[in-house]
Amino acid sequence: MSEAIKSTRPKHVAPGQYLGYALQPVRLCFHLLTCPPLALVSLEHLDDVTVHYPDGSILLEQTKSALSQNPIADWANDFWKCLANWLSSVSAGTVAPDFASFRLYVTPVKSGPRATALSHATSQDEIEKIFSHVQTSLKKMKKAPSCLSHIEAVLGSTPEIRHKVISRFQVVSSDPDPLDPIRALLKTTVGPALIDPLCQFAIGRAKETADALIRTGKTPMIAGDQFKSDFRHFVQKNNLPSFLTPLTTAPSELDVSSLLAMHPVFVQQLDLVQVDEDDRVRAVSDFLRAAADKTTWSEAGIVFESGLKEWDDELIRRHRMVRGEVSDIHADKDPATRGRIIYRRSSQMEPSLEGRAVPGHFVHGCLNALADEKTIGWHPEFETLLKEKIG
Repeated sequence: MSEAIKSTRPKHVAPGQYLGYALQPVRLCFHLLTCPPLALVSLEHLDDVTVHYPDGSILLEQTKSALSQNPIADWANDFWKCLANWLSSVSAGTVAPDFASFRLYVTPVKSGPRATALSHATSQDEIEKIFSHVQTSLKKMKKAPSCLSHIEAVLGSTPEIRHKVISRFQVVSSDPDPLDPIRALLKTTVGPALIDPLCQFAIGRAKETADALIRTGKTPMIAGDQFKSDFRHFVQKNNLPSFLTPLTTAPSELDVSSLLAMHPVFVQQLDLVQVDEDDRVRAVSDFLRAAADKTTWSEAGIVFESGLKEWDDELIRRHRMVRGEVSDIHADKDPATRGRIIYRRSSQMEPSLEGRAVPGHFVHGCLNALADEKTIGWHPEFETLLKEKIG
C-alpha cells in the first residue's frame, strides 16, 4: 500500500480528537440529529454551537474539552471567560436574554462547586449571594487568579443582566466521551461494528456542510430536518446487505491539490495518456476516498483483507481484458488515445466486492491505486515510459 493511502487513516488517538474531529463538530452533529422540527443549528456563529428554535429562541453552547484541565474549576479561566462573553453579548444587544439559554458543555466529566451552584441558581438573590462570596474569596487571596479580568467583567455587569443570563445558564458535564450521545442514537438500529463509522460519517458531513457555507460567505447554519433526512437515508442504504455504502466524505480541495502537486505514479500514468485536468483531479479525489473506504470498512469489520485482495485481482483481470480488446479494435489509433480508451472503459467496470455492489468512486480509486503500484497501466508502453521518466 502506498504512503498516500496510509496517510488517510483516521487519527483515533489524537488528544482532544473524536474520530478525527474536534469537539465543536461533534456537538454540531449531535444537535442536528436531536433538534426539534424546523430548528436550525449553526457553528461558530453566535457561539461555538447554537440551536435556533422555530419559536425564535436559541440555545448558545460553549464547548470545552477537559482532557488536561478542569474548565469549570472555581477559578478556571475558561469558566469565567465564558460567563463574561455571554454577559457582554447581552449588554451589547447581540443576544436577547429573554429568548436565549446558555450552556457550558464539558467533556470528559468534571465538576466545580461554583459552576454547579450557578448552574442551579434561579433567583436574583441566590445568584448575587454566590457572587458576593466570590468577592469575599478574592479579597482573602494573596495572589490574584489568572481569570481576574474575566471575573471583574462579570462583577461589573448589572445585577439584572447577571440574573437574566445566570438563571438561564446550565453546566452539562456527564459524557465521558462526547460521541456517546450520538452512539446511543444509533445502537438500537445498526450493528455494533457500524456505530463508530456512522458517527464519523455524520460528524464529517456536518462539518463539511458548515465549511462549505463558510467558504461561500454564508452563515454556517444548517437545517436539522434536512440533515436528519439525509442521514436516515444514508443509514438505510448502509444497512442494505447488497450494497457497500461509503462511510467517508469526499476529500477536501486542499488534500486533492496537495497530492496532485506531489505528482505520484498514478498521476504520471495519466500524463502518459494525456488526460485533461478535470480527469486528473477526479482521479486524485477518488484515489484518496477509496483508500479511506478500505480503511474504514476494514476497521469496522465490514470487509476483510482476503476480500480486498480478491477485489484487486478481479480489477487486474478485467483491466487485462479491456486492454486486449482495445488493442484488437483500435490498433489504428495512437498509443495515448488507446490508453485513454483503456482508462475510461476500465473506470466503467462494475465488479462486486464480497458479493456487494460498490460506489463508482471506489472502482475508479482502486484502479488508480493499482496504477500507482504499476501493477496496471493505461499507455500500452507504460512500464518502459515510466522507467525512462524516473531515469
